Amino acid sequence: MISSLTEDRIALLVNMVRERFGLDFGSDRWKDLRTAVLRFHKEDTGFNTATECLDYILSPAVKDKDLEQFINRLTIGETFFFRDSKALKVLEYEVLRKLSGMGSGVNGAIRIWSAACATGEEPYTLAMICRRAGVKSEIFGTDIDSRALIKAREGVYRKWSFRSEDTAFRDVFFRQVGANSYLLDPAIKNMVTLSRLNLIEAAVPAMFERMDVILCRNVLMYFSSKGVDGVLDKLWDCMNTGGWLIATPSESALLTTHGRFEPVNLDGCLFYRKNEQWEPRRAELFVDTVMPEESVFPAAFSDSDVSFVNKQQEESYTAADILAAEDIYMAGDAEPLTEGPVSEAGTDGAGLLDEARGLRSQGELSGAVDMYKTILGQDHGRDVCAAASLGIARIKADSGLADEAAVWCRRAIELDRVDPGAHFLLGQISLQQGDRDKALAEMRNAVFLDSGFIMAHVLLGNIYQENSDKNGAMRHFRIALQELGKAEQDEAVPFSDGTTAGRLLEMVRLVQDNLV
Repeated sequence: MISSLTEDRIALLVNMVRERFGLDFGSDRWKDLRTAVLRFHKEDTGFNTATECLDYILSPAVKDKDLEQFINRLTIGETFFFRDSKALKVLEYEVLRKLSGMGSGVNGAIRIWSAACATGEEPYTLAMICRRAGVKSEIFGTDIDSRALIKAREGVYRKWSFRSEDTAFRDVFFRQVGANSYLLDPAIKNMVTLSRLNLIEAAVPAMFERMDVILCRNVLMYFSSKGVDGVLDKLWDCMNTGGWLIATPSESALLTTHGRFEPVNLDGCLFYRKNEQWEPRRAELFVDTVMPEESVFPAAFSDSDVSFVNKQQEESYTAADILAAEDIYMAGDAEPLTEGPVSEAGTDGAGLLDEARGLRSQGELSGAVDMYKTILGQDHGRDVCAAASLGIARIKADSGLADEAAVWCRRAIELDRVDPGAHFLLGQISLQQGDRDKALAEMRNAVFLDSGFIMAHVLLGNIYQENSDKNGAMRHFRIALQELGKAEQDEAVPFSDGTTAGRLLEMVRLVQDNLV
């Protein structure tokens, strides 16, 4: 059935989706488009074949409501309450509380827009924050997926939406209405205005003017280069001077490339501000904004290293090139740890680890932490104990408990110094804590231990780009692309917060194209 949807017709669909909705589908993701056509044909239309259905989607006669239902099958609304709690805490204390009573809304209300709200967890999280902090606000949520908005308006959520470790807010703002269902307090629901909006095609309604804060997280990475620029231009126009735009760290390179928003480091989080007088500065002046006391080339670089970095004739760089160019070293002394018993696959320790990971994947974070601690209290090998410590560190980090996460990360590294994931996570935590030197050292450790560590290369590329070091950014982005090309495109990249290899490849390629 899928083979009946010929490549020439799918190519036309790719162009239409890019032009009208800004979504970019490379050839490696054409299977997703075919699957969406088949689902739409099966569930929503009366056409005899999928080919007839596709012809209708491409025709001028297609109805807006039908095209809307088709696009619903192409978007992913992965979210949960209080996601990225560190950024939300900084937003609350460094922006919302300080701006309280001085916003552009009625009687000084702060106008906040969640520009891709999916099923509503993000704008409702903002409403809970404002209610708890006593901040008067006007909150808006928009999304292109009409079915997701229906669920958002219902306000009924299952446990999967409560994946933050601290779920005390659930007891305050929700009422359990089933074994696995929770109903949002109507007072919180009424604080948010929801509407459907295609950020690419539609003109932004007047109700979204004079925004003080806009959240556009995990969205830009799915757009084409033209789509990214168009969306960011619209968001710029909707913001007050001095307004704040909040994206994810993985999208920071796209904002840097766009160049109209001023990056500001607030307590280890990179937010973007509308400053109409701001112009991107030269590297030596821009460095202090994002990475204070860090030179464009680390002090460990030799003259020969810098010579390698500036070789413009190189078509590509391998992981070996990276290791030859940078003085990547293991932090701390090189003395081996005392050997402990090594666990074998299939032992009780391995089974308990699988059980803990299963609890985490189901959103049962407290149960997962308890299980990991049970493992640590038993007589298991160092590798099992290191994995349990890292598991706790990841849960703490996801919940915004950076200090606790760092402690567990260091414990994992003490048990297993050659685990690149532990070094990478400690590097991320160090960035949140504002320790740039430590962050870079740990990221280099991760690359040293695993030369194909995709997210470490992506993050290093972002850091170099933010410091206007084009050559450094290109090195790491090229390595990331090479490794992403080898990966299964439908599988999530480790440490990427669930982003698939195909989608991450498109995002890195987009950033790289803008650097050339």
